Amino acid sequence: MDKAPPALDRVGLVLRVLVTGGAGFLGSHVVDALVARGDRVLVVDDLSTGDRANVNAAADLRVADVSDSSALERALAGQRWDAAVHCAAKTKVVESMEKKELYERVILEGTRNVLKLSRGHHASFFVNISTGGAIYGETPVCADETVPVDPPSNYGRFKAKAEELVRSSRIDSITLRLANIYGARQRKDLEGGVIAIFIGCWKRREPITLFGDGSYQRDYVYIGDVVQAILTALAGRHRGVYNIGTGIATSVNDVVRTLTSLLGAPPGVHQAAARPAEILRACVDPTRAARDGLWQPRTALAEGLRLTAAAEGALATAD
Repeated sequence: MDKAPPALDRVGLVLRVLVTGGAGFLGSHVVDALVARGDRVLVVDDLSTGDRANVNAAADLRVADVSDSSALERALAGQRWDAAVHCAAKTKVVESMEKKELYERVILEGTRNVLKLSRGHHASFFVNISTGGAIYGETPVCADETVPVDPPSNYGRFKAKAEELVRSSRIDSITLRLANIYGARQRKDLEGGVIAIFIGCWKRREPITLFGDGSYQRDYVYIGDVVQAILTALAGRHRGVYNIGTGIATSVNDVVRTLTSLLGAPPGVHQAAARPAEILRACVDPTRAARDGLWQPRTALAEGLRLTAAAEGALATAD
C-alpha cells in the first residue's frame, strides 16, 4: 500500500493549486470544485480544445501550451502553487495513431515541463491524470493496477511513459488512471466522448452513428465522482497508481438503450465501419482505491446519464 503522512491536508488553510488543461472538460470541473471549497486556482490551458468560457471567474487563467517550455515558464513566472493537477493532454485514441509526434510532444514533453516547474515553484504534491481505458489494452476481466500495461495506441503508450516520468520525479505524487468519464460540458463533436456525442444528437434531433456492431464495451464513470477522487487525492495521503472507474463494462448498445429510456427513441441510427485501434473491452477495477480509503464510485450509469442529459438541456427536448 503506497501511503504516506498527509502532505497537504491543512485544515483551515487555503490551498494554491495549478490545474493544467483547466479550460477543458475534466479540468474545468476540477477548477469549479476547488474554487467552491475556497482554494486559490491557477489554470494553464492553450485553448486548443478547451474553452475560455469553461473557466471559473474566480480562477486565474494563463494561456500557454504545456509542451512549450519557454511559453509555460513565461505564463507562470512569479507564481507559486502547493499542488498541481495535471489534466492537459491529447486524448483521442484514433487521432493518436495519425498524429504520433503531436501526442508525444503534448503528453511527454508537457508532463516533463509541468513536473519541472512544479518542483521549481515549490509544489509539494502532484496529481497526474492518466488513462485506464487506453493503458491496459484489452481487458477480458476488469484490470487492476497490477496488470502489466499493454497499450495498443500511441495515446496509451505515451500516457504510460508519462506515468514513468511522474514516478521518477523528485516530487510526491499520485497517478489516477481514469475510465471513460462523461458528464456535462464534454465536447459533442468528434473530439468528445460517445455519451456527449449521443446526447448532443438527441438534443439536436439528429441521427446517432454506431461504429461496428455497437458491442464494444467501456467503463463509464461520472464526472462528479472523478472530481471527488481528485479532491481526495490532493490531501496527499496516498501515493502510487490508482484506478478510478466503476468496474462495470457497458456496451455502446446498452448506452443507447438507457438513453432511449430517458429521451425516447433516437432520431435515427447510422452504421459505420469499426474504427482502427479501437479496444473492444476496456474496464478498470477500482477495488484498491476503495480499500485504501481514497475513493469509490457513487453514481450509477442511468443516474449519471440523467444528470448529464438534464444539464445539457436534452431532457427538455425529449419532453
